[in-house]
Amino acid sequence: MALSFQKQEQRLLMASAAVMATVGAAGIGTGLASGSQAILTDGIFSAVAVIIKLLMLGTSRLIAKETSVRFQFGYWQMEPLVLFTEGAFTLLIVVIAAAAGLAGLAGGGREMDFGLAVWFALFFEGMSASFYFYLKRANRTLQSNLVHFDNVSWYVDMMLAGGLLLSFSAAWALEETAYASWSRYADPLIMLALSLHMIRPALRILVPSFRQMLGVAPEDVHARVQQVMDESMAQYGFADYVSSVQQYGHTKIIEIDILVGEGCSAKTVAEFDAIRDTIDRALGYPAHQKWLTINFTGARRWMARDYLLDA
Repeated sequence: MALSFQKQEQRLLMASAAVMATVGAAGIGTGLASGSQAILTDGIFSAVAVIIKLLMLGTSRLIAKETSVRFQFGYWQMEPLVLFTEGAFTLLIVVIAAAAGLAGLAGGGREMDFGLAVWFALFFEGMSASFYFYLKRANRTLQSNLVHFDNVSWYVDMMLAGGLLLSFSAAWALEETAYASWSRYADPLIMLALSLHMIRPALRILVPSFRQMLGVAPEDVHARVQQVMDESMAQYGFADYVSSVQQYGHTKIIEIDILVGEGCSAKTVAEFDAIRDTIDRALGYPAHQKWLTINFTGARRWMARDYLLDA
């Protein structure tokens, strides 16, 4: 029996948290043993990322409940809130890493055990890359917003591990040359370079989640609803309609007010329910990613305000 969307999503998030906890513990231990602030910072980042992933897991379980007495319209607003927290935390790490890198360069670099650092970087790259591609492949069919943005953090880790491996390997080799004194600057330079690289992934999480927290209407969903309703207007003889849309993660909140008018072909409640079903199917979004309300009225005063996003 196939797992439900929520069960698959939760299984992937749980596995992600477990693997990230392993990476975080290894990073903190290796960072302290090798004297690398870059590895230690990444270990701390991974440890806190585990908390974020558990928050994602809890959000997925809440969304699966759909509604409760206190949250009668569901828990979908929790998803962009958790994602915004992850994006803000990632951006904070960027700032801390950049500041530590600049301080290290200004202080004349840092002595460390490059051999131990290289072995950790190999382990880190293997774990991060394998889990990144695993999640990416698994989410192709699942299409979970939480898993997608969770995998952004694995992409960041994969790039970070690759940078650590190349830089520490180069610095380790440099120790055997006349330029050994320059190896002291490897760790702070890595911190600075990777902090700059992490800005874009952080913004990829922050910007869309912040827009959803503000309730900005998604243009693609608005256009889809308008297209379906324009066709329904001609098919059923409605006098007018108004639609309002919002999105939390992949969940679309859609409200449609339809002014019936004298030219409407439907007359009974059963016929109006059949029209609802037709519009629902025409919109095409999966049931677990849609909160659809369709109201029929004969008085314009019961209709919401009409919004044209391209106006």
